Amino acid sequence: MDIRKNIIITCVSLFVCATLFANQKPYVTNLSRDKYHAANKNWSIGQDEKGIMYFGNSIGLLASDGMEWKLYQTPNASIVRAIAVESHQTIYSGGSEDLGRWDRDQSGELKYTSLKGLIKGDNPLDNQSFWRIWIDGNKVYFQSFSHIYVYDHQTITPIDGPSAFLLLLKVRSEYWVQEMYGALYQLNNGILGKIPGSEFLNGTTTRVILPYDTDRYLIGTSTGEIYIYDQKNFIPWNLSLSRQLRGQELNCAIYSAKRNTYYLGTQLSGVYEVDTHGNILNHFSTTNILQNNTVLSLYEDNQNNIWAALDRGLAYIRYTDGLSYYRSTDGGFGGIYDATIWHDNLLIGTNQGIYYTQYNKLNELDVFSSLKLIEGTQGQVWSFRKIDGRLFCAHTNGLLEILPDFRIRHPYRVNTGVFRTLEATINGKQIQIIITYDNLLILNRTTGELNSMRQISDPIYNAEVDHLGNIWLETASRGVYKCRLNDEQNAFRYYTYYGNEKDSSLPARLQLFKSGGRILFLGNDQFYIYDEVNDNLQLEQHLNRCFETIHDLKRIVPIDSEESWAITGSSVYRFFYDGYIARIREAYKVEADNLSLITAYENIAVLNDSLSLICLDAGFILHNSHLSKRQTVELSAPNLGFIHAGKELNAGFIDINQSIHIPFQDNTVTVGFSVNAAFAGNLSVQYQLEEMDSTWSAPKQLNSISYARLPQGKYTLRLRTTDGLNNYSPDTLLEFNVLPPWYNTVWWYLTCCALIIAALFGTFYLMKRRLQTKHLRRMKAQEAAHLRLMNEQLQNEIEEKDAEIFTQTSFIIHKNELILKLKEMVDDICARNTQKGLIPFYQKINNLLANNLDTEDDWKMFLIKFEQKHRNFFKRLKEMHPQLTNNDLRLCACLKLNMETKDIASLMNLSVRAVENNRYRLRKKLDLKPTQNLNEYFLNID
Repeated sequence: MDIRKNIIITCVSLFVCATLFANQKPYVTNLSRDKYHAANKNWSIGQDEKGIMYFGNSIGLLASDGMEWKLYQTPNASIVRAIAVESHQTIYSGGSEDLGRWDRDQSGELKYTSLKGLIKGDNPLDNQSFWRIWIDGNKVYFQSFSHIYVYDHQTITPIDGPSAFLLLLKVRSEYWVQEMYGALYQLNNGILGKIPGSEFLNGTTTRVILPYDTDRYLIGTSTGEIYIYDQKNFIPWNLSLSRQLRGQELNCAIYSAKRNTYYLGTQLSGVYEVDTHGNILNHFSTTNILQNNTVLSLYEDNQNNIWAALDRGLAYIRYTDGLSYYRSTDGGFGGIYDATIWHDNLLIGTNQGIYYTQYNKLNELDVFSSLKLIEGTQGQVWSFRKIDGRLFCAHTNGLLEILPDFRIRHPYRVNTGVFRTLEATINGKQIQIIITYDNLLILNRTTGELNSMRQISDPIYNAEVDHLGNIWLETASRGVYKCRLNDEQNAFRYYTYYGNEKDSSLPARLQLFKSGGRILFLGNDQFYIYDEVNDNLQLEQHLNRCFETIHDLKRIVPIDSEESWAITGSSVYRFFYDGYIARIREAYKVEADNLSLITAYENIAVLNDSLSLICLDAGFILHNSHLSKRQTVELSAPNLGFIHAGKELNAGFIDINQSIHIPFQDNTVTVGFSVNAAFAGNLSVQYQLEEMDSTWSAPKQLNSISYARLPQGKYTLRLRTTDGLNNYSPDTLLEFNVLPPWYNTVWWYLTCCALIIAALFGTFYLMKRRLQTKHLRRMKAQEAAHLRLMNEQLQNEIEEKDAEIFTQTSFIIHKNELILKLKEMVDDICARNTQKGLIPFYQKINNLLANNLDTEDDWKMFLIKFEQKHRNFFKRLKEMHPQLTNNDLRLCACLKLNMETKDIASLMNLSVRAVENNRYRLRKKLDLKPTQNLNEYFLNID
């Protein structure tokens, strides 16, 4: 009977799985103006080859690379209603009474150029607004309600046709347009041709034309009628869909080739996703997920996800293979802690009670509106467990049993909250382990006896039974216990503690789980296994290698004997482990936008082998392993945008396509980049400047990095993207060179060498001059000393000569005076004595005195001495006065010596009067003035 029940339950579960994922539920992100910082209303959408998204906004062109939003405004800040993206470098836009193009400059910024000047006529765009722009090869079509213009990059010319148009629509490579409230036209080679049989659309507004099959078309009007056009007839497509769309104002639509579905945007009821038969698969509106019901444009990006431009904000509809997202818009159901499938119903355990709904209700996006509360279950629900076809709920009010009719009962006398319960067979006896807030209970399922295991006082949080019948118990913060029941199953025969208090190498908290038929332990991002031989816990190498780059592991949830879920704070990993091989098969990042795991109680409810429910704080995610893909994630490397050097923001941009050499004074370097699918994949960027950073940076959501005051040298910047799931893109490399400062260049060194050499030469010259000066001073001092000595010697000689001359002169004078006195005495004696005998004697004496009185010899001696003292005196005097005689010269010499007249007379053996007369005559010869002193005249002659 039990086997039959299990088979039935399995079949039902498989059927539920197939039904649940008939319509995959995407994750929808609403973006308000507070996030993108522009006007509420968005009109059109585009994307370039680098993955950057562009939006026509009511106040300009809005752009996002998934990391940052930028608003580019036209000079008059006018509306941008229509856009067309040619490339990353060029975007075309049109708005109210204006059309133009945006071109990207070297800094990566878009600059606007108006093209309306190319249209002939005065004010040709009066009252015109552009609603569609299409790029066709080297032509660009701009469509307003009154004209279609063709821009060939040189001129703009209008296309002849009806006087008023609705919307120019592109289908495959064809262009369709409806005459305002009239028939359809097709544009071929610049000529509008009318579609036969389309006159029945008169009075309608055709806003949707989409491809259908390979050669047919879907034609949709604003009133909701959709027709299949087979190039001959217009046939209603799906009347039920048309009735649903009636009154909703069908406004736009796109076809997704990957999903083979259509998305219909309305003005009053959001977005409908329909299949190729017109059956509604999903409906996104304000009643469930969208922030606004007026859809102005739809776009499928290069990741095959859908963007919706809304009257108020933007919406992003993202699909992940194998995942369906269910989010509670009001959060009225609280956090979800566990779930299970029970009699064709999905039961959800929350912190407010147990809710249930039929499985087919999960096809509806707003599944929470169909959830019903099971009365009596109000309060915290911790877990579900199916045992022998019975469903037990671990609840804060005890252990509850959920009956098939959704009544509840308390099967056992448990008067406290229960965390979880599990069944086991030990020594052939079936037991049920109940973990309560207070203690551990063991139920003998044969006798119904319930025993409390109070031998361990630590609070128990989880339990598992190994293949030997040992019960392993996980405590809240004190490790684990291995326990053995006695035969009566009413107590532990023995138990052994394993934890940080016994082995300091173990973490303080060890989480217990079972995988690959083995009991395993998790703590501090490390896995441990029990070693029976040594009776201790050792590192499990296979799992640790598998998860070596994954951190913040919170919990492991087994799926089956070989597969399990690993949960971190923001991601989940489905991995394989059989005891010998450990390998991650799938990895998903749980969104953080109002949809995240419950902190401290992260959990995944395994509904069956293929279906799992990820429990979140405001909803849940359903995972189907049959629909998910074995992931080989290939992330795109970042695209370099610009490099800026220096602190001035309006200058300093460098061409990244050339060798980059940055002056040292501009050594603050900023590099801009973008990442493909950054928004879709919730990607982050890591960077490493090899010469500065030893490791990669932490993942960050940014589109530029800056390094300030880089030293001189060559640098290699590495950039890579990561999804936070241990997947990385190839590295993008940027090499640049910071030039040395002016004081550290070759020219500066050469200049320094020249300056040093010049300084050395200058120093040498100055030292030489200084030494020479000192030498000259010393020589001058020596010469001065020598001259002083010589002067002293000369002065002494002069004094000696003067003394000699004075002595000589005095001697001559005294001698002459003496001789004269003697002669006078002789003459007097001779005159008195008349004896003739004495006359000869007197004569001899006179002759002798006269001979001694001869002045010539005395003059010769005098002149010799005078010439020794006053050299060239006579020569100079003779040159000045050649008329002077020898006696005149003798008188001049006496006057030069400043001798008295009496002395001169004695020296020259003359009378005083004769000397006076000679002086008078000498003045005449010298032609001296009466006032001029004769002695002074000779004193001034050297």
